[in-house]
Amino acid sequence: MSRRGRTDRFDHDVNNPAESSSLNAAAAILAAGDDAAPALRLYADARRETIARGELRRRVRKAATVFAEHGVAEEQRVLLVLPDSPEYVYAFLGAIWNGSVPVLVNCFLRPEQYSRFVEETRARAVVTTPEIAAAVRSAPSRRNPPAILTVASDGSGSFTDALRDASEVAEPYATHAEDAALWLYSSGTTGRPKGVVHLHRGMMHAVASYGCAILATRADDVAYATSKLFFAYGLGASLYFPLAVGAATVLAPDPFDPARSWRILAEERPTLFFSVPSAYRALLQHAPAEAPELLGGVRRFVSAGEGLPPALFTAWKERFGVEIVDGIGSTEALHIFLSNRPGACVPGTLGRAVPGYEVEIVDAAGAAVQRGTPGALRVRGDSVAAGYWHREEATQSAFAAGWFATGDQAVENEDGTIRVLGRVDDLFKVSGQWVSPLDVEAIIAAVPGVSECGVVGIEGEEGLIGAVAFAVAATTGAALDDLQARIVAACAQSLPRFKRPKRIVFLEALPRTATGKLQRYVLRQETGTGNQ
Repeated sequence: MSRRGRTDRFDHDVNNPAESSSLNAAAAILAAGDDAAPALRLYADARRETIARGELRRRVRKAATVFAEHGVAEEQRVLLVLPDSPEYVYAFLGAIWNGSVPVLVNCFLRPEQYSRFVEETRARAVVTTPEIAAAVRSAPSRRNPPAILTVASDGSGSFTDALRDASEVAEPYATHAEDAALWLYSSGTTGRPKGVVHLHRGMMHAVASYGCAILATRADDVAYATSKLFFAYGLGASLYFPLAVGAATVLAPDPFDPARSWRILAEERPTLFFSVPSAYRALLQHAPAEAPELLGGVRRFVSAGEGLPPALFTAWKERFGVEIVDGIGSTEALHIFLSNRPGACVPGTLGRAVPGYEVEIVDAAGAAVQRGTPGALRVRGDSVAAGYWHREEATQSAFAAGWFATGDQAVENEDGTIRVLGRVDDLFKVSGQWVSPLDVEAIIAAVPGVSECGVVGIEGEEGLIGAVAFAVAATTGAALDDLQARIVAACAQSLPRFKRPKRIVFLEALPRTATGKLQRYVLRQETGTGNQ
């Protein structure tokens, strides 16, 4: 079998916009829905607001004017560093409407860290918070300084003032489907974050493939994601998936907190819920008594960002009677390209290729491997990025003939589903045999009393690599000696000797990125305590 999950081209939309050479993604996203219908519902600790679709359209067209008046031309970059908010959406879509290119950056960094992004992107405008704006203004620059527009937590600021006074750009800039539409930054789990350049056709392809073919999004949906807009997963979940079909989205700018998320679920009643495994675990642990009722209106629970442990899938389904649809995407592929299907989820796997994508598992020479043989995962589809900004060597290594090499090791099961074994860099050899951290983590996570765990290969005193497990106890004050003994027993029962952890270390929490991904390199640096 040379290709896994190959699908023919399909209609992206009623008008199939991605097949046309002329495509402005902002215009395509805003085309659906009545002016009076709600589009954005802001749920913040300090601010609540609902924006109708007609008002959203007007403010996007005004934002295009604001950028043009500040000298931002077609193809020039607009740096967006904001918490999720209506202003974020206006700036993002307004920049695209203007023919310029929004660049989305993690808003949880230190203010002094953003000058590097300004320099690297050559941004001609920056839309950000007053605190970050002050740091950007004070940083030395080798280029002409960009226009800086601010948005405070209450929605006020120079960007909002400019929107109020601006006229509306009636027609979107006539961009080509192959023009750059936006940049995202890779998560940086394997090195310095890279600027990932996406084209106009990419978002509409993702809308039609995963958004419509898997989620079956519709105009009466309300989407809510715990992942933020600067994250590729959150951008689709909270912005272009719902808005492109005329649906509404709940924006929650405050950091994830399980109690707050349960309040949002209770008050906003979303029908589509997107989160990551660590957040699902926290929601399960802090579920109120009325949780099953609060989840009654959610028709799709989606997980991505990292693998969903089978034990967590089972615990969620047993508690609430609904399944979590697990999938895998990447910043470079824009969104999820490999997914389980609602109603037919196979725990521990990522299902099959999403319609509109080809997925292959290949050997070191790039040849497809046989079913059951591990190999490198790669994907091809219209949402795959054009490449990395000013990173030619990395681009040539990851992108070839339309394929993107994800950096994951995977295997196709006998039933055609695909299981990811982990990042290529995360796998390690013990006694000459490969160990997938995910295999070990699945066993440990299923032990009662374990909240979560991470496994890495660490060199021991004799210079040999062995598996080390870092576990978080489900409750404080737990009898760790007893829990450790049960972990050791579970591993002895279910894992071959070479995969069993040589050491177990208990932590209060696992190190994660802002997008919820486990930082294994931090675990490798941990000293901790624990016994074999």
